[in-house]
Amino acid sequence: MDRGAKHAMQAILDPTTKQILVACLASPKTPSELSRIYGIPVATVWQKLRRLQELGLVREVLTFVDSSGEIRRYFEANLPVDTSDAESVVEL
Repeated sequence: MDRGAKHAMQAILDPTTKQILVACLASPKTPSELSRIYGIPVATVWQKLRRLQELGLVREVLTFVDSSGEIRRYFEANLPVDTSDAESVVEL
């Protein structure tokens, strides 16, 4: 086996997951912000973010407790992606 060979992985993203990823590419976002921006239930946003984390496409960059006692978690995209309307395929 060639030691210099790259190992590629492809991930096909559904439209909702792609929206979340693109939003996190622009700037770090909380699940609540993503829910409000796209009108997606926050539970669905969390599910999509966890999957994107498993794929290594987003990471949690900041966590803190705000003045009301709420835990705030910010996520950002880990790599550039194709933002066209075509099917999303991310090569790693």
